[in-house]
Amino acid sequence: INAEYGEAVVSTQSTGDIFYDRNVKLIISSDVPLHDIICLQDADQKAKDELRMLMDDLKLTMEEAKSMSLFTGEDEVFSQKRALSRLTEMQCADYWDLPHNKHE
Repeated sequence: INAEYGEAVVSTQSTGDIFYDRNVKLIISSDVPLHDIICLQDADQKAKDELRMLMDDLKLTMEEAKSMSLFTGEDEVFSQKRALSRLTEMQCADYWDLPHNKHE
């Protein structure tokens, strides 16, 4: 999963958040480890590239952009790190022992 897939990544992360919050037992099969699926470096670089293009479109200098949280790309990287952390935790026996939490 990387930032190149845009809305699909956000949807997957949102679904993962819902499952995590409700203690849903999720089984995922993969030929590679989670940290190879969720490419934090790719997300960070893609966010930087997209924000740089937006800065150029808005004709902002680097100094102007630094003062705006929009241009850090931190939200996207944080979301990917949270997804990796939660999916990792969801593999632990302690998580599997939790009762399913039904939200209304």
